[in-house]
Amino acid sequence: MNKYHVLLILILVSFAGNACDLCSCTTSGGSATFGNLGMSNFIGIRYIHQSYESQNGIFVNSPKSQEQFNTYQLWGFVPLNTSFYISAIIPYQDLNRTFQNLDENSNGLGDITVMGWYKWKVQKKSEDETMTDKIDSGHAINFGLGVKSPTGEFEQRLTDRVNPGFQVGTGSWDFVSSAMHSFEKNNIGISTNVSYYIKSKNKNEYKFGNQFSFSTNMYYKLNTSKMDISPFVAFSGDFYESIQQYGEKLPETDGSIYNASLGTEFNLRKVQIGGKFTFPVSQDLFGGNVTSKNSFSVYLNYVL
Repeated sequence: MNKYHVLLILILVSFAGNACDLCSCTTSGGSATFGNLGMSNFIGIRYIHQSYESQNGIFVNSPKSQEQFNTYQLWGFVPLNTSFYISAIIPYQDLNRTFQNLDENSNGLGDITVMGWYKWKVQKKSEDETMTDKIDSGHAINFGLGVKSPTGEFEQRLTDRVNPGFQVGTGSWDFVSSAMHSFEKNNIGISTNVSYYIKSKNKNEYKFGNQFSFSTNMYYKLNTSKMDISPFVAFSGDFYESIQQYGEKLPETDGSIYNASLGTEFNLRKVQIGGKFTFPVSQDLFGGNVTSKNSFSVYLNYVL
């Protein structure tokens, strides 16, 4: 099987996605995804579309609401030197909800996320015995610490919705720690990321549950005379604790979701275009009352 067959298979499969979890990314605009496929240096714009269905009641025929989350982002991954980097995401949220033929909209600046990263490139001894210098092994480890600021508006009146993620912002200072391992050799790359989010309460004594997330991406880089094409597949999981208000846990507000993602990234010298499609594999959100649907995202970056 040559590289063109591999490319064709991955692209075909991609039309069959890595979405964000309900409590974090619907309110932070996708902060769980910190960079592009290869964690290269860039500044750019990204659009994320997510949709959910929430059942308002315990019966099969209970009314359901349809929610559409549109997020427009400025994002970037900028080096300070060869080892330290800064990433940032500035989202604008446009949220729409239809329930019993009534439409509801909420929009505005979302919660801004800023992270600092340390990148360690693992080196190895050269197989050439005449050389004393170490060479790149293809492995890299990134450690990140960051904060999500309460720049987006949190509305207490919206907390009575079945889907509490229908908010422009969380109204709280949240903290995230992340570690990622990546490896690339012979145009095949794989990266694995784990993150933990510590969420604080806002002025309304409302606290989204802490969250653990992981994701694994595998890609194949096809080099052509005009561009590099990198189709990829991904698998991710998000697990979050119960929401609390006034120190009390709200029932059926914890949960988990597993997602699959497929997409492609195109690199044309200094311009980078990417997109992915995501679908849930397994989920248990808010006692089964909220269902995550398929989602997609696209981005356009300028490589630094």
